[in-house]
Amino acid sequence: MLVDDTSTLGELVERVEEAPIVAVDTEFVRESTYFPTLCLVQLATDKVTACVDCLADLDLDPLLEVLFAPGRSWVLHSARQDLEVLWRRFGRQPSRLLDTQIAAALVGHPPQLGLRGLVAETLAIQLDKSHTRTDWRRRPLADTALNYALADVRYLLPAWERLRARLADLDRLDWFEEDSRRLLATPPTADAGTLLERMRGTAALTAETRAAALALVRWREQRAREADRPRRWILSDELVIRIARAMPQTPAQLRAVPELPARLAARSGSAMLAALEASRSTKLRREADQALPGARPDKNDLRALQALVRERAEQLGIHSEVLATRRELSALAAGIEPAILADGWRAAVLRHEADED
Repeated sequence: MLVDDTSTLGELVERVEEAPIVAVDTEFVRESTYFPTLCLVQLATDKVTACVDCLADLDLDPLLEVLFAPGRSWVLHSARQDLEVLWRRFGRQPSRLLDTQIAAALVGHPPQLGLRGLVAETLAIQLDKSHTRTDWRRRPLADTALNYALADVRYLLPAWERLRARLADLDRLDWFEEDSRRLLATPPTADAGTLLERMRGTAALTAETRAAALALVRWREQRAREADRPRRWILSDELVIRIARAMPQTPAQLRAVPELPARLAARSGSAMLAALEASRSTKLRREADQALPGARPDKNDLRALQALVRERAEQLGIHSEVLATRRELSALAAGIEPAILADGWRAAVLRHEADED
C-alpha cells in the first residue's frame, strides 16, 4: 500500500489506530546534506503494510497523532538513525520502543546483526538487497523499490514475536525492556561531547588537546548546520584529532598540519584558530573531561575485567560486548564507572560473577 493521497492516508490512520503495536522503518537521504531528507515512512500492523510518501503534499498530522499516541509500541530494527530522522522532521518520539537488534543481541546473535540477517535467522526468509542504493527522493518510485521498502517492515512483527518468546524462555524480557528504555531516553541527536566520545584516536589526547578537539567538533557542527553539508565534508574526524594534537596558534602552523587541505585552511583557518583559542577556557576543559575522561586504565586491571566479562558472557550465551564494551571496561578500570554498568541487569550479573570468584 502506497500512501500518497488523503484517501489512502485516512485508511492507514484507521488501521494504525486499532493496533497497539506497529512496525516502523524509514527511508531517507543525506549523503550530501547535514539534515536528512525523510522520503518514506514504512509501517506494518497485523492488518496492513504501507509506505507513506513524506514528499507528497499530505497533511500527516492525523497519522502522527495515532502513531505517537501514548501506549503505542513501535518495533524497529537498529532504531537509532530512524529515531533521529523522525525527531528532526516531527520533533517527536514513540512512547515505547522495541528494538529487534537489541533483542537479538540478548538471545545470542551478534550485536550489530542487520535486518536481513535477523529475518533470515528468525524466519528463514531471504530479503532482496538490490535497492540499497536507491535514490528515495525520485518520483515516481519503481514498484520494485516500494516492495523493497515494504519488506523492511513486513517481517518485523513476526520476527519480534520469535525474539520475544526466546527472551521469555531465557527470563530476559526485563533486560530487553531496560535496554530499550535506555535507548529511547538517549537524546536522538548527538551533541558535540557524544560525537567526540565516538571518535577514534582520542585515547592519546591530553586534557589540553581533548578540549581543543571538543572546540573543533562544536565549530564543525555549527558550520555543517549552516551550510547543510555533512560534517565530514567540513572537517573529517581524523583532521579534528590531528589539529587538536598539533594545537596550532598561527595560520602558518595550521597550514603545516599534515593533510589539511590548503583551501580549507584559507577559508576556515581563522574560525578554527579561534575555536582552539576558546578551548583554553576552564569551562570547556571541564566539559571535555566529562565527555572524554582522561584517566588511563591499569592494563592488568583492564585485562582482568575483560576476562571476567568474556567468561560471564560465555555462560550467558551472548557476545561479550553486549555485556560491556572495551570502552566501558577501560573507563571502569580507570576508576570511572559508566552509568550502564552502575546498575541494572549488567551490574547484577557482573556482581554475581565477582561474588562467586
